[in-house]
Amino acid sequence: MLLQLSPVGVLGGFLLIAVLSTLLANTAAYYVLGNEAELRQAVPPGVAMAIVGLSAAVLPPAAVIALALVVDFGTVYLAYGLNRRGTAMVAAGHYALTILAAFGINSLLAVYQTAPV
Repeated sequence: MLLQLSPVGVLGGFLLIAVLSTLLANTAAYYVLGNEAELRQAVPPGVAMAIVGLSAAVLPPAAVIALALVVDFGTVYLAYGLNRRGTAMVAAGHYALTILAAFGINSLLAVYQTAPV
C-alpha cells in the first residue's frame, strides 16, 4: 500500500507535532528541574519526537514506541546534560505528557468527526 501524502501536509504535520512536543518537553523539564529549564533546550527533543511521530505511518506500533523511548531519552540527555536519573525523569514526563496529549486530541477528533452536521 502506497501512502498518498502531499509535501505541504507532511511539513505542516511535522511542524505542528514539533511545536507541541517542544512545549511538552519544556513542561516536563520544568516539572523536574524547576526554573533551570529553558525553552531552547526543549527544541531538540521536540523535533526528534516529531520525526519519530512521522515514522508511525510506516513502522509497526511496537517499533514506534520503542524508538520513541530511546530517541527521547537520548535527546533529553544531550539537550539538558543531566545524569541518567534526571534524564529518565524528564523523558518519562515528556513521554507521558505526549501520550496524554495524543489521546486527548484523538478523542476530540473522534467527537468532531462523528458529530451530526
